[in-house]
Amino acid sequence: MKTHLLSLSYLWKVLLHPIDSFYELAYEGKGSVLVASIVYVLYFSALVFQVIVTNFIFNMYGLHGMPIPQIFVIYVVPVIVLTAANYLVSAIKQGQGTFRAVYIATAYALSPVVLFIPPLALISNVLSGAEAAIYDTAVIFIYVWVGFLYYVSVMEVHGYSIPEAFFNTIWIIFGAVMLVLFGAAFFGITFQSFNFLYEFLREVIGYV
Repeated sequence: MKTHLLSLSYLWKVLLHPIDSFYELAYEGKGSVLVASIVYVLYFSALVFQVIVTNFIFNMYGLHGMPIPQIFVIYVVPVIVLTAANYLVSAIKQGQGTFRAVYIATAYALSPVVLFIPPLALISNVLSGAEAAIYDTAVIFIYVWVGFLYYVSVMEVHGYSIPEAFFNTIWIIFGAVMLVLFGAAFFGITFQSFNFLYEFLREVIGYV
Protein backbone atom coordinates (compact mmCIF):
# COMPACT_ATOMS: atom_id res chain seq x y z
CA MET A 1 0.00 0.00 0.00
CA LYS A 2 2.81 2.38 0.92
CA THR A 3 4.53 1.66 -2.40
CA HIS A 4 1.34 2.51 -4.31
CA LEU A 5 0.95 5.77 -2.38
CA LEU A 6 4.54 6.69 -3.19
CA SER A 7 3.86 5.97 -6.85
CA LEU A 8 0.83 8.26 -6.74
CA SER A 9 2.99 10.97 -5.16
CA TYR A 10 4.97 10.94 -8.42
CA LEU A 11 2.11 12.92 -9.93
CA TRP A 12 3.67 15.96 -8.25
CA LYS A 13 7.25 15.03 -9.08
CA VAL A 14 6.36 14.67 -12.77
CA LEU A 15 5.21 18.30 -12.74
CA LEU A 16 8.45 19.57 -11.24
CA HIS A 17 11.04 17.20 -12.72
CA PRO A 18 9.45 15.56 -15.77
CA ILE A 19 12.64 14.30 -17.45
CA ASP A 20 13.97 12.40 -14.43
CA SER A 21 10.50 11.30 -13.36
CA PHE A 22 9.48 9.67 -16.63
CA TYR A 23 12.76 7.77 -16.81
CA GLU A 24 12.34 6.55 -13.23
CA LEU A 25 8.72 5.58 -13.83
CA ALA A 26 9.58 3.61 -16.95
CA TYR A 27 12.86 1.97 -15.97
CA GLU A 28 13.49 2.21 -12.23
CA GLY A 29 10.28 0.72 -10.89
CA LYS A 30 8.82 3.96 -9.54
CA GLY A 31 5.53 3.30 -11.31
CA SER A 32 3.29 0.28 -11.76
CA VAL A 33 0.47 -0.76 -14.08
CA LEU A 34 -1.95 -0.79 -11.12
CA VAL A 35 -1.13 2.76 -10.03
CA ALA A 36 -1.16 3.98 -13.63
CA SER A 37 -4.63 2.47 -14.00
CA ILE A 38 -5.71 4.34 -10.87
CA VAL A 39 -4.37 7.55 -12.42
CA TYR A 40 -6.46 6.92 -15.53
CA VAL A 41 -9.54 6.47 -13.33
CA LEU A 42 -8.68 9.70 -11.48
CA TYR A 43 -8.30 11.45 -14.85
CA PHE A 44 -11.76 10.38 -15.94
CA SER A 45 -13.20 11.22 -12.52
CA ALA A 46 -11.65 14.71 -12.66
CA LEU A 47 -13.34 15.36 -16.00
CA VAL A 48 -16.71 14.13 -14.75
CA PHE A 49 -16.27 16.31 -11.65
CA GLN A 50 -15.46 19.28 -13.88
CA VAL A 51 -18.65 18.87 -15.91
CA ILE A 52 -20.80 18.48 -12.78
CA VAL A 53 -19.27 21.21 -10.62
CA THR A 54 -18.10 23.94 -13.02
CA ASN A 55 -20.15 27.13 -12.95
CA PHE A 56 -22.67 26.99 -15.81
CA ILE A 57 -21.29 30.32 -17.06
CA PHE A 58 -18.10 28.52 -18.06
CA ASN A 59 -19.74 25.23 -19.01
CA MET A 60 -20.37 25.14 -22.76
CA TYR A 61 -22.77 22.25 -22.27
CA GLY A 62 -25.16 24.26 -20.11
CA LEU A 63 -26.85 23.43 -16.84
CA HIS A 64 -27.24 19.73 -17.67
CA GLY A 65 -23.58 19.25 -18.54
CA MET A 66 -22.16 16.55 -20.80
CA PRO A 67 -23.35 12.92 -20.56
CA ILE A 68 -20.76 10.69 -18.92
CA PRO A 69 -20.47 8.33 -21.95
CA GLN A 70 -19.72 11.38 -24.10
CA ILE A 71 -16.98 12.45 -21.68
CA PHE A 72 -15.45 8.98 -22.03
CA VAL A 73 -15.55 9.09 -25.83
CA ILE A 74 -14.15 12.63 -26.13
CA TYR A 75 -11.47 12.53 -23.43
CA VAL A 76 -10.61 8.91 -22.63
CA VAL A 77 -10.81 7.12 -25.99
CA PRO A 78 -8.20 9.50 -27.54
CA VAL A 79 -5.82 8.63 -24.69
CA ILE A 80 -6.34 4.91 -25.33
CA VAL A 81 -5.73 5.37 -29.06
CA LEU A 82 -2.63 7.52 -28.45
CA THR A 83 -1.21 4.88 -26.12
CA ALA A 84 -1.65 2.19 -28.76
CA ALA A 85 -0.23 4.45 -31.50
CA ASN A 86 2.70 5.39 -29.27
CA TYR A 87 3.73 1.78 -28.84
CA LEU A 88 3.18 0.85 -32.49
CA VAL A 89 5.12 3.84 -33.84
CA SER A 90 7.96 3.30 -31.38
CA ALA A 91 8.23 -0.33 -32.49
CA ILE A 92 8.72 0.88 -36.07
CA LYS A 93 10.92 3.88 -35.20
CA GLN A 94 13.32 1.97 -32.91
CA GLY A 95 11.92 3.23 -29.63
CA GLN A 96 13.15 1.54 -26.46
CA GLY A 97 9.92 1.64 -24.46
CA THR A 98 7.76 -1.39 -23.75
CA PHE A 99 3.97 -1.19 -23.82
CA ARG A 100 4.06 -1.24 -20.00
CA ALA A 101 6.37 1.79 -19.93
CA VAL A 102 4.21 3.65 -22.46
CA TYR A 103 1.05 2.85 -20.48
CA ILE A 104 2.54 4.12 -17.23
CA ALA A 105 4.19 7.23 -18.67
CA THR A 106 1.06 8.30 -20.55
CA ALA A 107 -0.94 8.08 -17.34
CA TYR A 108 1.45 10.37 -15.48
CA ALA A 109 1.47 12.83 -18.38
CA LEU A 110 -2.16 13.49 -17.42
CA SER A 111 -1.07 14.78 -14.00
CA PRO A 112 -2.11 18.42 -14.59
CA VAL A 113 -5.69 17.36 -15.32
CA VAL A 114 -5.84 15.06 -12.29
CA LEU A 115 -4.39 17.65 -9.90
CA PHE A 116 -5.72 20.98 -11.15
CA ILE A 117 -9.00 20.48 -13.02
CA PRO A 118 -11.06 19.65 -9.87
CA PRO A 119 -9.85 22.74 -7.91
CA LEU A 120 -10.37 24.89 -10.99
CA ALA A 121 -13.94 23.60 -11.29
CA LEU A 122 -14.58 24.62 -7.69
CA ILE A 123 -12.95 28.04 -8.16
CA SER A 124 -15.14 28.70 -11.21
CA ASN A 125 -18.12 29.02 -8.89
CA VAL A 126 -16.71 32.19 -7.33
CA LEU A 127 -15.82 33.76 -10.68
CA SER A 128 -18.08 36.02 -12.69
CA GLY A 129 -18.63 36.10 -16.43
CA ALA A 130 -16.22 39.05 -16.66
CA GLU A 131 -13.46 36.73 -15.40
CA ALA A 132 -14.04 34.10 -18.08
CA ALA A 133 -10.65 34.88 -19.62
CA ILE A 134 -8.94 33.78 -16.40
CA TYR A 135 -10.78 30.47 -16.36
CA ASP A 136 -10.26 29.81 -20.07
CA THR A 137 -6.55 30.63 -19.85
CA ALA A 138 -6.15 28.26 -16.90
CA VAL A 139 -7.85 25.40 -18.77
CA ILE A 140 -5.73 25.99 -21.89
CA PHE A 141 -2.57 26.12 -19.78
CA ILE A 142 -3.43 22.77 -18.13
CA TYR A 143 -3.87 21.02 -21.48
CA VAL A 144 -0.76 22.62 -22.97
CA TRP A 145 1.08 21.33 -19.91
CA VAL A 146 -0.30 17.85 -20.57
CA GLY A 147 0.93 18.09 -24.17
CA PHE A 148 4.41 19.10 -23.00
CA LEU A 149 4.56 16.24 -20.48
CA TYR A 150 3.41 13.78 -23.12
CA TYR A 151 6.21 14.96 -25.41
CA VAL A 152 8.77 14.52 -22.61
CA SER A 153 7.37 11.06 -21.85
CA VAL A 154 7.88 10.03 -25.49
CA MET A 155 11.44 11.32 -25.36
CA GLU A 156 12.40 9.61 -22.11
CA VAL A 157 10.55 6.32 -22.48
CA HIS A 158 11.90 5.64 -25.96
CA GLY A 159 15.34 7.17 -25.55
CA TYR A 160 14.84 9.73 -28.31
CA SER A 161 16.73 12.98 -28.72
CA ILE A 162 14.72 16.22 -28.62
CA PRO A 163 14.25 16.41 -32.44
CA GLU A 164 13.50 12.67 -32.67
CA ALA A 165 10.88 12.97 -29.95
CA PHE A 166 9.26 15.90 -31.75
CA PHE A 167 8.96 14.12 -35.10
CA ASN A 168 7.92 10.84 -33.52
CA THR A 169 5.22 12.60 -31.51
CA ILE A 170 3.84 13.88 -34.82
CA TRP A 171 3.99 10.31 -36.16
CA ILE A 172 2.15 9.09 -33.05
CA ILE A 173 -0.63 11.62 -33.61
CA PHE A 174 -0.82 10.62 -37.28
CA GLY A 175 -0.90 6.95 -36.27
CA ALA A 176 -3.69 7.64 -33.78
CA VAL A 177 -5.75 9.32 -36.50
CA MET A 178 -5.16 6.33 -38.80
CA LEU A 179 -6.25 3.92 -36.04
CA VAL A 180 -9.45 5.89 -35.53
CA LEU A 181 -10.19 5.92 -39.27
CA PHE A 182 -9.41 2.21 -39.55
CA GLY A 183 -11.59 1.45 -36.55
CA ALA A 184 -14.48 3.50 -37.93
CA ALA A 185 -14.17 1.80 -41.33
CA PHE A 186 -13.99 -1.65 -39.74
CA PHE A 187 -17.03 -0.92 -37.58
CA GLY A 188 -18.95 0.42 -40.58
CA ILE A 189 -18.11 -2.60 -42.76
CA THR A 190 -18.95 -5.03 -39.94
CA PHE A 191 -22.26 -3.30 -39.25
CA GLN A 192 -23.20 -3.30 -42.93
CA SER A 193 -22.24 -6.98 -43.24
CA PHE A 194 -24.40 -8.01 -40.29
CA ASN A 195 -27.23 -5.86 -41.59
CA PHE A 196 -26.97 -7.47 -45.04
CA LEU A 197 -26.87 -10.95 -43.49
CA TYR A 198 -29.89 -10.18 -41.34
CA GLU A 199 -31.91 -8.89 -44.31
CA PHE A 200 -30.82 -11.87 -46.45
CA LEU A 201 -31.83 -14.41 -43.82
CA ARG A 202 -35.14 -12.64 -43.28
CA GLU A 203 -35.85 -12.80 -47.01
CA VAL A 204 -34.88 -16.49 -47.16
CA ILE A 205 -37.06 -17.35 -44.17
CA GLY A 206 -39.91 -15.37 -45.74
CA TYR A 207 -39.79 -17.60 -48.85
CA VAL A 208 -39.69 -20.86 -46.91
